[in-house]
Amino acid sequence: TLKNRIMQAPMVTRLGAKDGFMTPREKDFYLRRAEGGIALATVGNCTIMPNVQPEGLYDGIWDDRFIPTWVDFVEAMHKKDTRVSLQLCHVGSQSHFHVTNTEAVAPSDMVSPVTGEKCRALTRDEIAEIVEHFAEAALRAKKSGVDMVEIQGVQGFLVQNFMTPLFNKRTDEYGGSLEGRMKFPIEIVKRIKEKAGTGYPVVFRMVASDLVEGGVTVEEAKLMAPMLVEAGADALHFTAGAGHHLRHLGMPPVDAGRGCIVDLVAQIKPQVSVPVMVVQRIVDPEQAEEILETGKADIVSLGRTLVCEPDWAKKAYEGDLEDLRRCIGCCQGCYDEIRAGRSWTCLYNPEVGKEEEYRIRKAAESKKVLVVGGGLGGLESARVAALKGHDVTIFDENDRLGGQWILACIPPAKEEYVEVTRWYEHQISKLGVKVELNKLATPDSVLYFKPDVLVVATGASPIFIDIPGAEKNNVSTAHDVLAGKVADLGTRVLVIGGGLVGIETAELLAEQGKQVTVVEMLDDIAAEVGIVRRPYMDQRLSDHNVKVIVSTKVDRISKDGIIVKDKNGYKNIGKFDFIVQAVGASARQGLSEALKGKISQIHVVGDALKPSNALVAIADGARIAREI
Repeated sequence: TLKNRIMQAPMVTRLGAKDGFMTPREKDFYLRRAEGGIALATVGNCTIMPNVQPEGLYDGIWDDRFIPTWVDFVEAMHKKDTRVSLQLCHVGSQSHFHVTNTEAVAPSDMVSPVTGEKCRALTRDEIAEIVEHFAEAALRAKKSGVDMVEIQGVQGFLVQNFMTPLFNKRTDEYGGSLEGRMKFPIEIVKRIKEKAGTGYPVVFRMVASDLVEGGVTVEEAKLMAPMLVEAGADALHFTAGAGHHLRHLGMPPVDAGRGCIVDLVAQIKPQVSVPVMVVQRIVDPEQAEEILETGKADIVSLGRTLVCEPDWAKKAYEGDLEDLRRCIGCCQGCYDEIRAGRSWTCLYNPEVGKEEEYRIRKAAESKKVLVVGGGLGGLESARVAALKGHDVTIFDENDRLGGQWILACIPPAKEEYVEVTRWYEHQISKLGVKVELNKLATPDSVLYFKPDVLVVATGASPIFIDIPGAEKNNVSTAHDVLAGKVADLGTRVLVIGGGLVGIETAELLAEQGKQVTVVEMLDDIAAEVGIVRRPYMDQRLSDHNVKVIVSTKVDRISKDGIIVKDKNGYKNIGKFDFIVQAVGASARQGLSEALKGKISQIHVVGDALKPSNALVAIADGARIAREI
């Protein structure tokens, strides 16, 4: 009965309230995706009991008082012809005591690999109580008009903890053999069917593999899947990973590759007769269509793809693929923001979590807007200003748009990042924004243009530290190296600075066969890299034998080698053919300072205000342009 085979995957948004009720912001998030044409939306991690969630911002379904809110939400989604599923969840070992004031529970006594807190083993009576709570939650969902429920059996939460030998060390009937480990999830499925009715759809979300030695393998998943279907599961929704392992594929980054678990799921699908849903890095409609046509799955489950592009389904249906904003798997706005304790967003969809607040409305008066700088902050400013009805022109001193993001696309595993500039170039062209490339903006040229509003998005310039010996011609910046402006770097290369730019430059050079050493003043490298991308980066550095020296400062470049200083004093780390500086950037504020008081409205965005990253630059542009 679904209108298409596109569903929104369950996700943690951090848009909910601490009391478990759905907030207007969260509701708007789902409604916006419904407007975009999805057939089914799954609200992730709805807790079946109080005090069993890790963050205190998951939606609740543990009490009848939640029913009116869910009724209102479901009715609103149904008006947009989108069905609703609630994912029923008990987080088990990932519950934080400081949030819940309750000791976390698990199949066996253990220390949570996620929280580091002790968890106690559940008794048989407690297991029976939790099974009943799942069933009662399902019945509430049914009473609320929710079309179906999904059992959360992944992410390292309680149900998966029972299913995997990694955490289930019980010796009673709930542990040991495969049948023992499957007893708890099977009881949940059966009890929901008894309580909510055999005709009420139940989906079970499970892993195709734990991807960790000693965990559930794809061969074991092939046995688990039919057991769940026999118990009453009406569909299976697959992901992969043990949940606690940093390289699990619960939210795979660009490094994991597109459709990274599809082939695993395709091995399991022939074992069951019910619909199979597959998720993870399904980005393109062509890719999704191929999955369906080849029978690898029956429904494509889209998570961050829909966060990035709420109109994905509509644009796919209309064939408007050039206009599609494709998720690049950077994880910066979504997962990294959630890990930092903030509400999520998206690198180049700053409307996420602000769907109503950020709806673009035409300005009362069309103004002449000049944007100086065609980097991402400037492009977002120009896009939004044009959508508001302003007459927009971009001056950029380079021969193409994109600014420093062009360089960000060059390091290993970041090829998909070009999608950001591709999309912006299409939007700018579609909206009729005038672009003048190779145009160096000066105070005189800006005043001659006579803009009503000036947006300064001139970015930042790389810092070059003047240490002794740095004046030699074998020393340059990472920006010049990435841009291909340095012809010959030799074999042995030193990178000064182990931030993101330095490490990615080191990766690129190592991939080219260079012997690379990185020296970083801080105690660790690449603090800007999020937790899901970090393991892949570390692996690449290891594979290419990149030497990393931390807590160390380069003192001078001498004819005898590079002299550094650490806590033990000075030492020579050897000679290098080339030295690359990656020590940060400074804001280019000259234009805004020179024009202060000469133009009525001047806004400074992105690195021109304060060097940061693309997420901040685009957010600046989005906010500022809405004020014009």
